[in-house]
Amino acid sequence: MLAAARDLTGGAVPSDGDLRTLDLPVGAVPDGALKPGTDLTARVLSGPVRSGEPLTDARFLGPVSVPPGSLAYPFRIDDADVTALLRVGDRLNLYAATSSAAESADLLARAVRVVALPSPRTTSSGALIVVATAPDVATRLAQATTNSRITVALTPDTS
Repeated sequence: MLAAARDLTGGAVPSDGDLRTLDLPVGAVPDGALKPGTDLTARVLSGPVRSGEPLTDARFLGPVSVPPGSLAYPFRIDDADVTALLRVGDRLNLYAATSSAAESADLLARAVRVVALPSPRTTSSGALIVVATAPDVATRLAQATTNSRITVALTPDTS
């Protein structure tokens, strides 16, 4: 089966150099194990993977991760510690806040689903979150990130 040849970050598309073959006894091979020769060129890791970790289909975003009519939209929040509270599949309300006390935060999106939490990189600040959202919400997020801070709130809302 395939395994990570080195530590990989969430949100990455593994290349051949990122992979190695791992021989496991038949009874130890997990369900959904990826076999050598599997085409991963269009597959995105849903989270970080450690060197030597066996790769299964569950470690990648799939077509069901982003519903038809939606897209995966990455955005950055300033407080990287917030991502320690999040898991793929969580639902978030997204807000745009400015530094002006005269303005309140604007609700940008309600109950968007987290589809990936790429590992933080030492060269950038904050943290990247990838959500599945409608194109019009992605447009609002893109505009809001130019002059606002994006903040998140966990929500049980599934609508």
